[in-house]
Amino acid sequence: MELLLITPRPEVWNECLPVLQNGHTVRQAASLEDAKPIIRDTPPALAILDLNLEDKALRQAVIDIMMINASVHTAVVSDMDPDEFHEATEGLGILMPLPSSPKASDAENLLKVLSGVM
Repeated sequence: MELLLITPRPEVWNECLPVLQNGHTVRQAASLEDAKPIIRDTPPALAILDLNLEDKALRQAVIDIMMINASVHTAVVSDMDPDEFHEATEGLGILMPLPSSPKASDAENLLKVLSGVM
């Protein structure tokens, strides 16, 4: 399964990458603009958005991905309160929010959720 990590701060993901790469191919893009051709040409099963976006911009980024390929699952980095996150992203089908300093356990949980919907 192919995963796409969209982040301008790849060093934050050092602890998570071994978990994500276990049985999966992980591609990286530094921005949503860099990710769009990847999503269009070789759609990943999951796009992880770590773009430090506020709720409206975050919502639009997920919509942009859906407009390219609605079958690409998404997870997003967000430190919003869970209720605030739900309100801001309701209806977008985001698998889950991830903390701004993700740990290996967060990556494990994400892969479990992804496998549950695949």
